[in-house]
Amino acid sequence: MKPKLSKAAIQLREQIDDSFPDRERASDGWIGDTRHAARKSDHNPDEQGWVRAIDVDRDLFKGSKPDIMPDLVDQLRRACRAKQEIRISYIIFDGFIYSSQYRFIKRKYKGANPHKKHAHFSFKKEADLLGEFYQVSMLGGD
Repeated sequence: MKPKLSKAAIQLREQIDDSFPDRERASDGWIGDTRHAARKSDHNPDEQGWVRAIDVDRDLFKGSKPDIMPDLVDQLRRACRAKQEIRISYIIFDGFIYSSQYRFIKRKYKGANPHKKHAHFSFKKEADLLGEFYQVSMLGGD
């Protein structure tokens, strides 16, 4: 079965691309590599072919100045915490994880990759067909 990316993930990636058209994309991705395939990962297609994760390069401006990915992650995290955004399951960035399970409170991430060069966004299964606009100011929302 051909892999297909969650519509929630597609929408977030498109809004980031529209808001930061010249951004670096070296660390972007959505399909798991062989390392991901060996373990459970939202980058791996499920039985129906759905992939529920994207990585977005930290460098939203070529050359990393200013470094505003922390601000974007915080806006998305706050929207999730306030339940204004319900499609994101968790975010990993810069050595920390923010998850729906813990109300998007900042916690130290203990995985092998601290996600310093990119932000990882994982999406809920219920969001597979939900491609509505993200209402965060850095991405053109309210």
